[in-house]
Amino acid sequence: MASRKTTLLVAAAVAAVVGAAALLPATASAATYVVGDDAGWDTAVDYVAWARGKRFKVGDTLVFRYDAQGPQDVVVVDARGYAKCTAPDNAPALTSGDDHVVLGQAGQFFFICEAEGECEGGMKLAVTVH
Repeated sequence: MASRKTTLLVAAAVAAVVGAAALLPATASAATYVVGDDAGWDTAVDYVAWARGKRFKVGDTLVFRYDAQGPQDVVVVDARGYAKCTAPDNAPALTSGDDHVVLGQAGQFFFICEAEGECEGGMKLAVTVH
């Protein structure tokens, strides 16, 4: 009898743990990606190749690392701004050199560097978030 009681208690405990795990937010498994890996946010990186094969999810974080003393920045733009390497006049620029961007919803996101010639030189990133 005690054995059956123990089995039922263990089964109930396992069910409680599994149920609690199912309630955890998706961000518990969120990933952090350093854009450009060791090279960081720089014209020497092929960001199309860098993003290829990565599956970005809601809650993931992109980290843009670059020399904050230089002209680089990170600006979130739309598809047109990405294609033309232009940002709206009122677009806020991230300039810390260690900028963390949480991908808060599904969709496409576009980032460029506004410094003269940098975007045209390849400092732009497009990601699709699932």
